[in-house]
Amino acid sequence: MTTRPARRATERERLRRLVVRAVRGADGVLHRWARGPYESTLAITALVVLAAASPVFAMCAVFDWLFGGRVAASGESGTDAVPLLIAGVAIALFALGLLRLCRFERRITERQTLTALVLGSFAAVAAVAIAHLATGAVGPTALATAFAEAAATVTGTNSTAIAEAGPGSGMLDLGGGMLALRALGQWLGGGAFIVVLVRVLPHLGVGGLDTDGGVATRSARRLAPRSAGTMGRLLLLYGALTVLVAVGYAAAGMPLLQSGLHALTTASTGGFSTQVGSLGAFGSGAIEWVAIFGMAAGGVSLPLMFLAIRRRDPARFIRSYEFRLYITLIVFATVAVALLPRDGIGWMHLLRPDHIRESLFAVVSVISTTGFETTSFVDLSIGSQALLMVLMLIGGMSASMAGGFKVVRLLTLASFIGRELRRAVHSSLAERLRLGRSTISETTISRITGELLLAALLIIPASIVLGACGLHIVDALTYAVSTLSNVGPAMAAADSTGHLAVEGSTGHLDAANWLGRVTAGLLMMCGRMSVTAAAVALSVAAYPAVAAVRHGQWRRRRPHGVRVR
Repeated sequence: MTTRPARRATERERLRRLVVRAVRGADGVLHRWARGPYESTLAITALVVLAAASPVFAMCAVFDWLFGGRVAASGESGTDAVPLLIAGVAIALFALGLLRLCRFERRITERQTLTALVLGSFAAVAAVAIAHLATGAVGPTALATAFAEAAATVTGTNSTAIAEAGPGSGMLDLGGGMLALRALGQWLGGGAFIVVLVRVLPHLGVGGLDTDGGVATRSARRLAPRSAGTMGRLLLLYGALTVLVAVGYAAAGMPLLQSGLHALTTASTGGFSTQVGSLGAFGSGAIEWVAIFGMAAGGVSLPLMFLAIRRRDPARFIRSYEFRLYITLIVFATVAVALLPRDGIGWMHLLRPDHIRESLFAVVSVISTTGFETTSFVDLSIGSQALLMVLMLIGGMSASMAGGFKVVRLLTLASFIGRELRRAVHSSLAERLRLGRSTISETTISRITGELLLAALLIIPASIVLGACGLHIVDALTYAVSTLSNVGPAMAAADSTGHLAVEGSTGHLDAANWLGRVTAGLLMMCGRMSVTAAAVALSVAAYPAVAAVRHGQWRRRRPHGVRVR
């Protein structure tokens, strides 16, 4: 009997193995380096994120040195390279030095895991804020602006206060290095979310995201026997989508360097652009169609997409309840936005040949929480703006790059409401909730309702703070919803003379003062990390102070001379 020849590994398999080995190798190096006397996994998480920012700064410095003038078009082109290199070296020395003094804990609780997630996010924001300050992108004293810009970069939110370079230039007032850092930061933030998706969320069930509708986080662990293999597969898919979008932009006529930068922010649903007018500044229908498909793919579940491609089963998308609702929302909202009359022109926009593409672009941009624009959202009708606000809250599919409440949670809540209505009629009804072929536990329902309630309770005070910081009440409310959903653009109210309180749909961050910018940055981070994770981390941080206050009150109430064993 002849033995069967060994199957040669394809290029795709070799690349996947390379990614897996890189992930395992980095983990081994970290455990060998962090062997200090102080046991703290939380500190290690923050320091590792800071150390990882150094090579990113170096890459962006090289990009600025090579292509800064061609991309930025803002006078001096090589000014970002040296500040980025100096900031990267300083951050690396600081992080590696402290990391040497720490070691991993033997056991880490769920509360500590959530806190580590929050600390890692703040460390990434701190690193990007240092880059903005070092290069002078936001001024030497604009700490609040630097924090808001860094939060938008890390969380993938299209919100910025940086103005254009000059009259008629249309380019952001940034060098090539900072443009690359902002785009690469949004893309790496999406990659970090994939790691969290595989290693953290399935074990914690944050906000009910462990609900298995066939495409949620628990199914992400089934792509490979080990989590490193799963991360390798998803990261490889993420990179392939980015390359595909970049090729599409270049083929549609976008300059090569800008196509690469826009592909990074499209695949990650970040939305940052090199142009002040976003993708609408190019005036190309082909570019907009590429962006539509790229943004829509960013809102689709990565595990679902991987399984459909790996098993060559496109019907898997149709079998997914969540995907069907996702596409239904896009189609319904596009038709509604296209048909609703607009203020000042009525039905005249229906005569334009590109109004269907314009409506579809706005809907996909919002539901995928990317935030790209071709025309300002405030140019749409009031009904269309209200519909876009609802889509902001819903967001994309679970286990996707999009933010928002997630479609799977909407499906779960709809099933829960239906069951409660049936119980109101039949009080003795005993029925378990189901989503497709999966059963939804009562714990998952409580987590989802808790996440929704926390988000609602967060939007109300945030809107009040933003309103007190210089925004109109409509601007404040819509901007709070937009930043919490990681979209960025919001709606603007008009005063008695008909002028908008905020210029367009992207000037809200610039119109707010320092407190409003800090509030916006915190909302972006809460939206990306989950409100539940932020609340848990806050409770961990406040626990020593609360314990000290309680201990002091107990000592004051204890009778004098009474000893407690």
